[in-house]
This record gives sequence, structure tokens and C-alpha cells, in this order.
Amino acid sequence: MITISKGQLRGKVSLPPSKSMSIRVLAAIFLSGRETLLKGAWPRDGRQVCEDVQAAYRVVRSVGAQFAKEDIWPHVAPPGRDYARRQLDCGESALALRMFAPILALSPYIYCLRGRSTLISRPTDFVIQGLRELGCWSESLNTLPALSIKENLLETGRWDAGDPSLSMSRPILLVQGPLRGGKYVVNAGGSSQFLTGLLMALPLAETDSILEVEHLASQPYIDMTLQVMEAFGVRATHDDYKVFHIPGRQNYRARRIDIEGDWSGGANFIVAASLFGDLRIGPLWEDSLQADKAILEAIGRAGGSWAWGSANQLKVYKRNNLQGFTFDAQQCPDLFPPLVALAVHCKGTTTLHGIDRLFHKESNRALSLLEEYAKVGADIRFEGNTMVIEGGTLPGGASISARGDNRIAMSLAIAALGAEKPIEIEGKHTVAKSFPDFWEELKKVTKI
Repeated sequence: MITISKGQLRGKVSLPPSKSMSIRVLAAIFLSGRETLLKGAWPRDGRQVCEDVQAAYRVVRSVGAQFAKEDIWPHVAPPGRDYARRQLDCGESALALRMFAPILALSPYIYCLRGRSTLISRPTDFVIQGLRELGCWSESLNTLPALSIKENLLETGRWDAGDPSLSMSRPILLVQGPLRGGKYVVNAGGSSQFLTGLLMALPLAETDSILEVEHLASQPYIDMTLQVMEAFGVRATHDDYKVFHIPGRQNYRARRIDIEGDWSGGANFIVAASLFGDLRIGPLWEDSLQADKAILEAIGRAGGSWAWGSANQLKVYKRNNLQGFTFDAQQCPDLFPPLVALAVHCKGTTTLHGIDRLFHKESNRALSLLEEYAKVGADIRFEGNTMVIEGGTLPGGASISARGDNRIAMSLAIAALGAEKPIEIEGKHTVAKSFPDFWEELKKVTKI
């Protein structure tokens, strides 16, 4: 539990490395087969690494640096297998689970992807269906009794009695390839994370691939994926994001790469500075492909202002009388929580489009925002696929819950800085999932 009171801000905020970029880079390093460069995805200045990046790192380390050599082409592998390395802990990271599933399906060996807490209840049906349509085998152990799964594996010959990696405790997915090249149709309407995994995996397939993509969600994240692939010497092209062409038999070339700061976490402090005081926020890249850089467009629509400084620092200035605005967050759904914190303090009505992208996050994020903000006096309602916020004064003076969702916790904290009465937030620990130093950074720049 933490209590946030009205305050003003001034100073400099240091952001963690981009979670989305870090996990993609870890996957690329992993596919390059160079274990010595894994540390290249970690920050060099002692900042904490968020739990989702740690989860991706565990997956990579558990499987080992020889994945491409020994697992994709097992005929060159030495006799004997380390079965324990095929049980992989994805923590609460949906990106790690959905992205590594098709990557690991390059192998004819069976892998068990595990998770905990909020990840256990998040949808995986489109991953399972997608892998099956690509000729792989995949099953969920969340929806079927453990005994029936084990019996099924025994009957199909997929269960090795001497393989301890396939224990029945908290597994989410079983996957087995090999994933081969070819022509496939992929529905990416629910999430682009599975498509990201396919794009990263198929360059190592034996033949060329063509992916026909339907209903692509979050196009900026695919741009980021392609950027990382190119940096590691792997290519894929696309026809207006509807058809992707991926040559097979390519090789990832290991390299060190700088990880930019996280726009998703930074969006909270950009909103806070616009409302409550000037801040320097970084490191942020002006030419970033991260979807949540769109926070600058939203701030501009509300009447806020910023300028780029030196050393990848963004200067954000407090502006009085910010106005309600309209914004489509369909391509950047992680911006909804900080945008709600902004909207409740803007004068007039704000409309945010795209709440259908919020239903299967760490919480039902749309409902969580509506109900928790209502406890502190905010006026929020849904109209179809749009969230409508009537801004003005936020009364505060209540205890509210983050609902196990890191982005809800950060949003409530920023909004509380302008509430008439202090707000108590239960679940402060959840920020470790994406921004471990959030509370320390907030305390550092808050002047009460």
C-alpha cells in the first residue's frame, strides 16, 4: 500500500530499457547462437531490469546458446539431451510466451512453456491454433485435466517417461515442431506477439515462407520486430503489412545493440509533467518505432508541449488549462492508463477509442480503469469501443487497487498527484513487471 498526495514535479527521470525491444533483442541473440553476447540486452548503469525481461532472459538461458545448432537440426547434436532445459518459465510475460512459442517450434523436440499469476488466465488459443495450422503440435494444459493430457501424450508417443521437464505444475503451452517454411494465413487481430515470433523464427526454416496476415493489431510493434531482425542480419519484406515474404535458411549474426528507453513507462511521466511540473525524461529516441511514442501526439492534442534536449532527453513542460481531446489508441493500447490519468485532469470531455484491446491484459484493463477511477470520483463511461472521460476536478480520498496490473498502478499514482485528497493504492509491487524503479523515480522528482 502506498499513499500519494497532491504534489508538484521537477527534475530528471531515468527510464528503464524498452521492454518490447529488450525481449526481441534477447530472442535475436538467442537465435544467433552466441551466448557470450546475452549481456548486451541488459542496462549497463545498474538500473533494475523489469520482470518481463528477466522472464525472457530465463527462457533464453534455460534453452541454451546452441538451440539453432542442436534443436533445429538435431542430426548434428551430440548423443543425449538435457531434458530439464525444455521446461521454460515465462513468468507473467505474454510477449515471452507468445513470441517464443513459434521460435521453439522450429525444433522437433517438445517444449513446455510455463507461467504464473496473471499470465495463466491470458488467452493462448490463437497461438495454439496458429501453430497447428502451420503443421506443428501444440496443446494447452490450462483447459484440460492433467491426467488426460498425460495419457494423450503417452498414446501419441510424445511423452518420454524419463523427461522431468514435462511436469504438470503450472504449464501453459506444450509446443513441438518442426516449423517449416511455406505459405500460411495468420490472424493477428488479437495480438501481434505471435506474428512477431513467426517473423523471427521463419528465417531459420528450411524453405521460404509467405505469411498472409489478417486484421493486424499494433503495426508499430511489427516495425520494431523487423528493425531488430535487420540489425541482426535477417531480412523479411512485406506488401503493406498484408503479405510478408521471409526467405529461409538465413542466419542471425550476433552483435551488441543499444536498447532505447521505454516509451510505455515514460508516458506516465510525460503525462505527469504536462499536468504537474517540468521534467527531463530519458533516454528516449526521437526516431523510435515504439508504439507508445504516440503519447506525444495525445499530449499535443490536449494542449501540452515538449522539446528535445541533448543526450536523448525529452523536456516536457507543465501547461495550465489542458483540454479534453480525442485519441485512437487501437495501435497503442498500453497508453490507455496514462491517458486516463491525463484526461481526468483536463477540462471537458476526452474520448479514447480502442477499448477492445484492453480486455485481455494483466487485468480487464478497461473495466479496471472505469471501476477504480470511479472510487476516487472520476466520471468515466463506455460507448461502444470508446472510453469517454469527463475531466475536471478529481476528488480522491479513497483506497483503490491496482488489480495486479502494473500499468493501472502507475496510472493511479500519476492521477493522484492532482487529486483533492490523498489516494491509497494497493498493489504497488506490480510495477516491477515493467518499471521496477517507478516509485523511486516518482519520489525523486515530487515536491510536496
